[in-house]
Amino acid sequence: MAELASPPGLPHLLEGILNLAGSAAPVLRLDRLLDLPEQPPGLYSMLIVLKGAAYDRVAILVDRVIEILSLPESAFLPVSKDDSFNGCAGAAVTVRGEVVHVLSPARILLEKERRALAEFQTMAQRRLQDWSPQQP
Repeated sequence: MAELASPPGLPHLLEGILNLAGSAAPVLRLDRLLDLPEQPPGLYSMLIVLKGAAYDRVAILVDRVIEILSLPESAFLPVSKDDSFNGCAGAAVTVRGEVVHVLSPARILLEKERRALAEFQTMAQRRLQDWSPQQP
């Protein structure tokens, strides 16, 4: 697994900060977010990097990745927002006879948590830049 920085005052939901090509990417613990049994990170722990409107380079630590699928839009079945915390399960798909819930990155965190994460990421980015060699 990539080396993560663990600055003082790290929130419980974060495993650390990943230096992603000079950008500070907070690493969220999916097990802690979803109140699942904790899986200690290991040598081959997986990080899924989210980029887009909801987050500016945030990684999620997961215990395993079984498969990466490309599915047509028609394969995604709607899930009621009331069926998951903060509506974080945005859809469901059937894969080899099993229903798999698809998490919505925009709804994994509450708005208040997203704002706090953005502030923490900004501080981590400043700190990363302070330790980078100055260009002439």
